[in-house]
Amino acid sequence: MGEGVSRGWRLAVTGLLVGGVVAGSLVGDDRWWPFSPMSQYAFLVQDQGGVISSPYLEATTVQGQDVRVRLDRENLGMERSEIEGQLRSLQAEPSRLQAVAVLHARRQPGQPRWSQVRLMDDRRVLGDDPSHEQVTLATWDVEHPEDPERGL
Repeated sequence: MGEGVSRGWRLAVTGLLVGGVVAGSLVGDDRWWPFSPMSQYAFLVQDQGGVISSPYLEATTVQGQDVRVRLDRENLGMERSEIEGQLRSLQAEPSRLQAVAVLHARRQPGQPRWSQVRLMDDRRVLGDDPSHEQVTLATWDVEHPEDPERGL
C-alpha cells in the first residue's frame, strides 16, 4: 500500500505542476512565474525592420567621468532583470534613479559617487540597411551626490 500512495502523491503533484504551466501559458503573464512563460526570453524579432532593445544604465561621476553601470548583484545589489522590470516606472518617474545612486554608494563605498544617472536603450534595427542607436529614456541629477541617501 505504501508504494501506491507514494506513486499517487507523485502523480498528483506532477499533474498540478503541468496544469499550472498550461494554465499560465494560456492566460497568465510574468507575475504568474514559474507558471507562465518568461516573456524576456520569448519574443520574435522581424528580419526586416525588427528592433532589438537592450536597456542599460550610465552614470556621470562627481569628477565628470561617464561610466557604464554594471547591472549585477555585486555592483548594485540588483540584477539587470530588476531594472528591466522597472523600465516604465523609471521613465515615468526618473527620480527613482536616486535609489540606484544610493545602492551604488552603499555597495561601492570606495568608488566615486554619481552626479547623474541615465537610463539608456541600445537599439538595433535589423534589415538590409541595419542601424544602431543609443536612446536616453530617463535622466536624473542625483541629489546630494556625495551622500545620495540624503536625497531619498
